Amino acid sequence: MSFPIRVRPTALIIENDHVLLIEYSEHKDRLHYNLPGGGAEPGESVTETLVRELREEANAEIDIGPIAFVYEFAPHRQSGEYDSETPCLHLIFDCAIQEGSVPGLPDSPDPMQVGVRWVSLQELETVTLYPNMSKHIMEYARTKRSITLVEDHQLDRYANNMS
Repeated sequence: MSFPIRVRPTALIIENDHVLLIEYSEHKDRLHYNLPGGGAEPGESVTETLVRELREEANAEIDIGPIAFVYEFAPHRQSGEYDSETPCLHLIFDCAIQEGSVPGLPDSPDPMQVGVRWVSLQELETVTLYPNMSKHIMEYARTKRSITLVEDHQLDRYANNMS
């Protein structure tokens, strides 16, 4: 049995009271922003997806920390901001840019991607961010409360496998 839900790990990168966002052009001079990240591909872990997506969208290498928070999009229970029938679970990871890596527009960005931008936390509520997690990002920046991702390969094995 398969579950038709898209898993989308994203990176919340905050440095010097600024958050890294991917900038997109919508219609004539209208911009919107997303946290960098994207859908997991078959055979990828969520952390592998996140590393790949940051390279593809921001030309950056990252260190992945704990989960800052989780966002669920359910088509039947939505704000009305989206035209999608695909349920999606966003895992928002607290990440850091690796030393020596400088985020920027990749050589082959997505067709509507026009930039990679550091937006100040003070300015965050004035830009169009999809999904609109501005308040949650600012709360996380203030409290740093997080959730640990437990990956199966990190678990202790039983001495005697009882198969």
